[in-house]
Amino acid sequence: MTDLVSIDQLKIATGYDRPGDIERCLRKNGVRYLYGQGGKIFTTIDAINAAMGLKLNDTNAIVEEIDFID
Repeated sequence: MTDLVSIDQLKIATGYDRPGDIERCLRKNGVRYLYGQGGKIFTTIDAINAAMGLKLNDTNAIVEEIDFID
């Protein structure tokens, strides 16, 4: 299972306290998120990594291999 990132953790990570500001920050940076019970925002480590380009968003994407041998 993917690790969830709670609203409290998002407050620390983004530096914002208000949920609306956190949501705006996530949206601006391309982080996918969901609403839980009571309208609380949450996301996953994978969603944050994907927004940072650390993982492929599309598992069907074609990856070009680079040959470093001359």
